[in-house]
Amino acid sequence: MNPKSKRPRQRHDSSLQLASVIGAGANKIKKQIRNVERLLQKRRDVLPDTVIVEKERMLEGLKFELKEAELRQIGRKNAKKYHMVRFFERKKAMRKYKQASKKVLAQPEDKELQKELREATIDLCYVVNFPRLSKYIALYPATSDSVEKMSEEERKGVEQTNAKRAEFRSLVAKQLDEGTLPVSLEDIIKGKRLNKDSTGVMLEEEQVQEEAMERDLDNQGVEEEEDDFFE
Repeated sequence: MNPKSKRPRQRHDSSLQLASVIGAGANKIKKQIRNVERLLQKRRDVLPDTVIVEKERMLEGLKFELKEAELRQIGRKNAKKYHMVRFFERKKAMRKYKQASKKVLAQPEDKELQKELREATIDLCYVVNFPRLSKYIALYPATSDSVEKMSEEERKGVEQTNAKRAEFRSLVAKQLDEGTLPVSLEDIIKGKRLNKDSTGVMLEEEQVQEEAMERDLDNQGVEEEEDDFFE
């Protein structure tokens, strides 16, 4: 058989191999990467140039998918770690939103009630759209010690947390007004949640951190798990 007749099939096979790992777990993708690297290492001298180019492109695609898979694992790890606090905060935020909505319906001209509804709306959108790759910052944190009893280091930590919470709320409010939230208010009311493959609302520094993770992300040792906080 003419060797050239095999080339289209080989390119087709590469595409199928790459397609088979999209959305797969890190271990499966790593296995494919090892297979391609081993092939290129052992047979580069005898493989046609077209096949080498195709396999190198496939390798780039596999490494990209590996980064995505490892980020999904971090997201699942955070989902498990902060599941309960986000679950209760979502319920509390939804309750506050419904209460505020009823008040505004009863007294639509009351500016204070409108402000209360606005704050409740932002809180609800905050809980649902908080970035899945970040440590969750609670909206309603329980503090056992007063600020006066805290050490200087603890006070600084609280101040930094409060500042970051305010930053996220401001960004959520902005995207709420612009209609660009990953999960809109209307969808939240319908019971929808952040898609497990979505990053959620991200500050600029969070985006930089994610890019850094994508550049230098090692194996987190996280098992593939599903969590019902995300869809």
